[in-house]
Amino acid sequence: MFPAGVVAVAGSRSLPPAGSGAVAQVSAMLVAGGCSLVVGCCVGADAAVLSFGSGSPGRVCCLAAFGPVSPPFRAPSGRYSAPGAWSGSAVREVAEFHLAGGSVSWWSGGDSSAPLSMRLASRTRAVVAAASSGLVVFFASPSSRGSLLAARCAASRGLPVLAFAIGFPGSALPPLGSGSWLPCGGSGVWSGAWRWTPKQEALFL
Repeated sequence: MFPAGVVAVAGSRSLPPAGSGAVAQVSAMLVAGGCSLVVGCCVGADAAVLSFGSGSPGRVCCLAAFGPVSPPFRAPSGRYSAPGAWSGSAVREVAEFHLAGGSVSWWSGGDSSAPLSMRLASRTRAVVAAASSGLVVFFASPSSRGSLLAARCAASRGLPVLAFAIGFPGSALPPLGSGSWLPCGGSGVWSGAWRWTPKQEALFL
């Protein structure tokens, strides 16, 4: 579905188990096809990529909106902790990915003085900026703001954007500008993907 290169993977923090399974399956297929992956640091879609990436750390890069877990440690609750992390951070998955030899860029959205919302948005933009071949994004709902930001950033760069609508019709995916979502068709996991197709005239603006 993509030429060999770097593919950004993004998606909702609230994916159901079936959605997380689809993320892992797509990640494996992209890597098998010669692509490398870049991903963020949140629970949900990002965590699923990082869990897969712990087995292929050389093919995945993580951009974290929080500080380093070095050495990894656990809070009294038994959970991993990191400076700047919040309840939606996949600290455990990032730490285990890093321990497996994976590349992690800490504070990718700005340092600890930046508000969390700004760091997360900047991190999402950085993930898309690191891609060279396209974006795969997993929406848990049409109103998934982070997923939409990633998709619109990729579309504005002219990158191919493939989306999976998890738990709702793909026809309800939010627009990325002037254009439309078209089903990819095919077989296997890609049969559930939708490709953003900009209007022809928009290509010459």
